[in-house]
Amino acid sequence: MSTATTTPRDALTAQLERLYYIERTLQSALRTLSTDVSIDSLDDLRALECREQLQYVIDDHREESKHHLERIERAFDALGVAPDTRRVPELDGLIADKEAFNNVVLNDAIRPLYYIQTVLQLEAIECTAYETTMALATELEASDASETSRTGDETTDGEATDDVAEVVETLQDSYDDERQVRTEIESLLDGEAVETLLDAHPVDAASRESLGRSR
Repeated sequence: MSTATTTPRDALTAQLERLYYIERTLQSALRTLSTDVSIDSLDDLRALECREQLQYVIDDHREESKHHLERIERAFDALGVAPDTRRVPELDGLIADKEAFNNVVLNDAIRPLYYIQTVLQLEAIECTAYETTMALATELEASDASETSRTGDETTDGEATDDVAEVVETLQDSYDDERQVRTEIESLLDGEAVETLLDAHPVDAASRESLGRSR
């Protein structure tokens, strides 16, 4: 893992490393979260539908993340850099918080609501990482194009611009996937299954407000 960034291309590489770390970490984190969601031995039928819908979204997202990893590896290849990872503390902290919750909270009735909030927070981290990476690539592409125009060196700078443009094109589909997952989770949060769960196991106004702020 590189430890310093000195050029815009270095900054883009560092951000790709963060994105790669997020997607690789989520491969195992989402598998664990799916298992957490599926544990329903203490639930009644009113909670089961919410759990099933959430687990479906999580499992589908985990399958998608395999393709996301392949696209990030292609982005590294476009830059001529070997894939590497760079830790993302906010992701590590969120996963640690979820594990702490599992260890101390014994009321299974509120678990689906907490897990929905957790997935929304994971999606916020992912979407921000994709947005930052593509913004850096777009800025670098514009800079390379400007340099090509100034120097007239179409071979070296033109190829660099094409490589950076490929990074944006490669990551766009994954970013669209992340936004779709977020939309699905928000729809679940506003849907009948959650309302049924809340009616069966009411939570206080502060907890509802917290869920709303997580979107």
